Amino acid sequence: MLSHYLAVEQHIYVNHKKIYRLCDESNLLLFKRADKKSRKFKKVRCNYSEVSAPNELWQFDLKYIWIHGENRWCFFLGFIDVVSKKITGWYVGRTCKSGDLVFTLNQAIKNEKITADHPLTIRSDNGPQMSSNRFYFYLKNLEKKLTHEFIPPRSPDRNAYIEAFNSILEKEVLQVQYFKSFEEVYSSMIRFIEFYNNRRLHGSLGNRSPKMFIEGLRNGEITPRVVAV
Repeated sequence: MLSHYLAVEQHIYVNHKKIYRLCDESNLLLFKRADKKSRKFKKVRCNYSEVSAPNELWQFDLKYIWIHGENRWCFFLGFIDVVSKKITGWYVGRTCKSGDLVFTLNQAIKNEKITADHPLTIRSDNGPQMSSNRFYFYLKNLEKKLTHEFIPPRSPDRNAYIEAFNSILEKEVLQVQYFKSFEEVYSSMIRFIEFYNNRRLHGSLGNRSPKMFIEGLRNGEITPRVVAV
């Protein structure tokens, strides 16, 4: 292309191969963008496994929330521990990009004190945020403490715990409230997550809240339960 510009605008006629060589010698060549296929990483598919303690396996997913007063959607991103059913990390925003996913998971890791001594597996579907290169390279820096696995396509049952939470959220909050603004959605989510983690009783936890269940495990009052996922 540069040879054509020189010919048209400067009336200088130089072979395109010579121009390429001169630009190469002068470090004027642009980097060629890598092919998208070559940049894609190989996904780790989830296997059936058993966990018996908090912070061994988290599931996470996105959910749309309708803002009636603004006539638009916003997004909820939640991480749930499959043993204690605690929401370990969450985000609500008008958009939800890979950077928001990275930030939310990073905060949850810090709050739950995840270390390489007790590695964690996180599981998700194949959504664009979860499959993004930014999220992949973020996890590469944490590979000693974190493993990210994907459920097979069209198998939401492999992500059943976060799906169940989203169903509870839909029935107990989203279907019974009219949201005038995004700020109302955010405030409602703060109240519900606090209620869910600390006071909402679960039959599968022996009629305890996630907080009560974790405290019972810590104090030796509860026998650890095995969860097959």
